[in-house]
Amino acid sequence: MNVLSSVVSAQHRPELREGWRGLRFDRHLPREAVHKAADAEVLLSDSARLGEERFAVAARWSRDHHLGRRDGPGADPVLLAETVRQAAIHLAHRFHGSTYGHPFVLHGLAVDLDRPLPPAGPDGLDVGLDLDCRLLAPRRPLPGRERFALEGVAWAGRRPVGRVRLRWEVLAPERYAVVRQRSTEAAGAPEQPPPAPLPLDAARAGQTRPEDVLLAADPERAGRWWLRPFEHHPVLLDHAVDHVPGMVLVEAFRQAVAAITPGAAAGRELRGLDAEFLAFGEPGSPIAVLAAPAPEGVVRVRAVQDGRPIAEARLRRPEAPC
Repeated sequence: MNVLSSVVSAQHRPELREGWRGLRFDRHLPREAVHKAADAEVLLSDSARLGEERFAVAARWSRDHHLGRRDGPGADPVLLAETVRQAAIHLAHRFHGSTYGHPFVLHGLAVDLDRPLPPAGPDGLDVGLDLDCRLLAPRRPLPGRERFALEGVAWAGRRPVGRVRLRWEVLAPERYAVVRQRSTEAAGAPEQPPPAPLPLDAARAGQTRPEDVLLAADPERAGRWWLRPFEHHPVLLDHAVDHVPGMVLVEAFRQAVAAITPGAAAGRELRGLDAEFLAFGEPGSPIAVLAAPAPEGVVRVRAVQDGRPIAEARLRRPEAPC
């Protein structure tokens, strides 16, 4: 189901304010709770169960976090997406008993904002998630595989700002190895980028630092870029993985939207993100990112590797001024 058109029951559920009582925003959870290697990359600060499948999650965004370091009036929508991703990991471990050390595989991630996110001030920004998180019953039982879904409302500065959705599964290492092998075998012949693609200018990519630009322009085709090396980026990849992380692709998608949209703030002021992850991105093989405008302020973006799409998304830009 597409979160850009979904509606969360009990709109905005203002009683989350009651659920926030007792939750802390002045600390961060342990790194292992959200699968991070660096303390600075942990966004969550606390959580509580509000019902059988309903949870409150607290987070604190600092003003100088990488995903928030952009010129603009408000906080970064991709930072909210990363907060939801960390919440999924934490809730699966703490409340559903998922085993530490088992790989998490992201399938879908969506954010739909009703209003721009407020900026993080000198003391940071308190963020809350009011989530329904459930373990899905499989169509046929598969040992070593757990499928999850969450959806709910995001709050920032104690005001509701929009809705979020995420789908993922947790795999035992032996099952993950089988899935990875099948994905590798399904890949086609690598498509090589043209010689010397040029990195996007930082401002055109919606960034302030050249080292944060993930895309290089394709001189042979408008609307196509190539993913640049990211292996040494301290935030987008703060620990070793055997595939291209989903959040790297999300950030690349946002930069593609900024590149085709007039105005330097276009990529920062997204109002909607709805991404599907279709296959593992393999390190070392070129990935093309293609973007094209669609009606009603939506941009459709795809990541293609070895002849097959590995991810696709719809990103919604702010409405044009009247």
